[in-house]
Amino acid sequence: MANGKTYFLAWTTTPWTLPSNLGLCMGPDIDYVKILDKESGDYYIFAEARLSAYYKSEDAYEIIWRHKGKDFIDAEYEPLFPYFSQLKDPKACEEMSGQKCPKGAFRMFNAAYVSTEDGTGIVHIAPAFGEEDHKVFAGSGVPEVEPIDAECKFTKEVSDYQGLFVKDADKEIMKRLKEEGKLVKRDSIVHSYPHCWRCGSPLIYRGIGSWFVKVADYHDVLLRANSKINWQPNHIKEGRFGKWLAGARDWAVSRNRYWGNPIPIWRCDDPDCKHTLCVGSRQELKDLSGTYPDDLHKQFVDKITFKCPKCGKGTMRRIPEVFDCWFESGSMPYAQVHYPFENKEKFEANFPAKFISEGLDQTRGWFYTLTVLAAQLFDKPAFENCIVSGIVLASDGRKMSKSLRNYTDPAEAIDKFGADAIRLFLMHSAVVKADEIRYSDDSVRDIIKSIILPLWNSYSFFVQYANIDGITCTGHEFDSKLPDNPLDRWILSVAQKMVKDVTEALDNYDLSAAIDPWLSFIDQINNWYIRRNRRRFWKSGSDNDKLEAYGALYSALKTFTLTASPFIPFLTETMWLNLRTDEDKESVHLMDYPVYDERFRDEQLEFQMATVQQAVSMGRSLRNQFNIKNRQPLASVALVTRNPDEKKVLQDMEDTIAEELNVKKVIFHEREDELVEYKAKANFRVLGKQLGPKMKLAAAEIEKLSNEQIAAILDGQKLSISVQDQDVDLSSENVIVERFEKEDLKVINEGTLTVGLDTKISDDLKREGYARDLVRGIQNSRKESGLEITDRIKLSVSGDDELKAAFEQFKDFVAGETLSVSAEWVASVQCGFTADAEDRTWSFKFEKV
Repeated sequence: MANGKTYFLAWTTTPWTLPSNLGLCMGPDIDYVKILDKESGDYYIFAEARLSAYYKSEDAYEIIWRHKGKDFIDAEYEPLFPYFSQLKDPKACEEMSGQKCPKGAFRMFNAAYVSTEDGTGIVHIAPAFGEEDHKVFAGSGVPEVEPIDAECKFTKEVSDYQGLFVKDADKEIMKRLKEEGKLVKRDSIVHSYPHCWRCGSPLIYRGIGSWFVKVADYHDVLLRANSKINWQPNHIKEGRFGKWLAGARDWAVSRNRYWGNPIPIWRCDDPDCKHTLCVGSRQELKDLSGTYPDDLHKQFVDKITFKCPKCGKGTMRRIPEVFDCWFESGSMPYAQVHYPFENKEKFEANFPAKFISEGLDQTRGWFYTLTVLAAQLFDKPAFENCIVSGIVLASDGRKMSKSLRNYTDPAEAIDKFGADAIRLFLMHSAVVKADEIRYSDDSVRDIIKSIILPLWNSYSFFVQYANIDGITCTGHEFDSKLPDNPLDRWILSVAQKMVKDVTEALDNYDLSAAIDPWLSFIDQINNWYIRRNRRRFWKSGSDNDKLEAYGALYSALKTFTLTASPFIPFLTETMWLNLRTDEDKESVHLMDYPVYDERFRDEQLEFQMATVQQAVSMGRSLRNQFNIKNRQPLASVALVTRNPDEKKVLQDMEDTIAEELNVKKVIFHEREDELVEYKAKANFRVLGKQLGPKMKLAAAEIEKLSNEQIAAILDGQKLSISVQDQDVDLSSENVIVERFEKEDLKVINEGTLTVGLDTKISDDLKREGYARDLVRGIQNSRKESGLEITDRIKLSVSGDDELKAAFEQFKDFVAGETLSVSAEWVASVQCGFTADAEDRTWSFKFEKV
């Protein structure tokens, strides 16, 4: 600049682009200073905020003046390299660019993206090698010089580095700048840079000419098409995809490749004409050229030329570009049926597609290209429903990689766990909700343990006992009359509820939600229906009650098999082959999907069973919380509910609750305060907004509330207090109620229901618990010894005096539960089995009769 000693101090992370420099850029509102470097005597202009990055001491420089970046617009400078110095002249720019150029190159621009976080606050610009650089020069008339060839090697325009790969030129360029005194500082800056994912080579940004599909002017058309699509998950619609459509720019659809689908555009080679024509079909091309293209590959089509229909002098030749493959993917609905040249009626009858699915990254890929083309051609979407999947990562959180070997081989995983377990792990995970998940073998093992095995156990239970009793179900047991037993009607009802819920979720393309109902059903059939009905299946004979139990369980399992078959196809097929009747098709996958049958629904019965299950679940939760095992009998459970419908159900099912919770007595109370003592505290977050400085006084009054007053609040009754002449209505929203159990009573509350367990264990209860531990031990040993469930045994038992007392008191119970034709106490047992009973140990042995 002026006097040959004043310099703009600019910076770059790509030295190889410096020979193509055409401008510099400042931030308009950044403060820039001109300083005198006292050591060299040179003057530098750069951002004031970056002074400390180049000078350790303020004594090393002197600030001459200070200006904003906007004050420097169009300031001229001398380029670092001479290769394109002629472009300082606007006329030279116009000759090269063919555009009006009021001002030449090598001047200062402003842009908001310039910052002072790194560098000098002045950015070097080579408009052919960066998107932001290109934007700065847009409309200036200055040509975008690009002195590199297809292999990214410098051309003869940059004679000193001709034939050198641009990245390899970095060191040579920096060395030259240093020798010429133009390099102030060289440093290493760690930042992300794109590389080829296959070979790891650095990628080079360069400007190339492209053909575009106009998109920016049609946002309303795209958004209208998107509004008709059901997305799973739904947030993609207005979120990632919707926002992408709303801001979509014109779509570059051409690529400079040797191989690809040729863009059907012919251009006149006469420089004064340059007429272009888009050819719409093979027949049209034949009409124009006389040649019918049998093969549409580039090397054949490019040979077809014809006389320019506009000027009559030039020859029409196909442009060299081919289509971006994503344009072809977006054309799939039409291209696959050769529309509109063939299958016109078939296509129009089946468009849009009902359903597609792909990964989240396709919101800017296939989903986008399908939508752009369909919306502009037909003003509708290309698909009606879309399931967007996320990415399955390795267990370490990184992408699965063959080179890293950070995942289990899929074939090995299928051999080890089965395809169904892996399918279920994936379909019931966040990956079908466009989120990332981490795959691990342990996660699949959990699916087997928590879902697959319980399902198989329920199926095996039915098969085993049906074979023992010689029962063959037809599937028509309840065509004319529902079963008498409420449990049978209940399992048939919840089976139909499962069908209804799964169908609704599938109709909405929500895979995860479609799995939830039958997972719940597996739990219901295993942990409630079968467990509550075991004695019905165990009893001898085949009365009508037992036959109805088999019929209900068969129907439930068969309904489940049909419903779950799309999700776990192999396991359900195995079950189906054993459950099917002669009138059924040979494969579950050839059957129609089940249709909801309202005749079997009994929502009142479902409510009753759900109420009982809630009470039992709460009681078991208390046992777990206080480490009281389920086999240990307790004296009583107390129930309180403010819902009269719940109370009636609980009273009707008193025996079931007692059996499930292993208690001797179920006690119903009218008021919760008969089980607990209340203490009330003010909800400061709610009341503070209302009372302000009076809050402390209100809190003190609330703490004085009696049990009866707090109970009234919980019942929804109106209660008020006065705080400095201000009435405050109290409710469960602004009062926090704490519950304190009475002695030997453990209490839990959920909504309207409160459950209290009497945890005091008498000597009789303790001995009964010992007996139940013995029964469990014998049953496990029978199974390990290979006995059939119907085999009878002779039993010998030994232990300490306390266990002896327990055995004598509950001998008949033990014998009945273990199918023992005789049970005797012996002084000691040799070579037998053991079973833990709290801190004691049973010894026993048995022999098959």
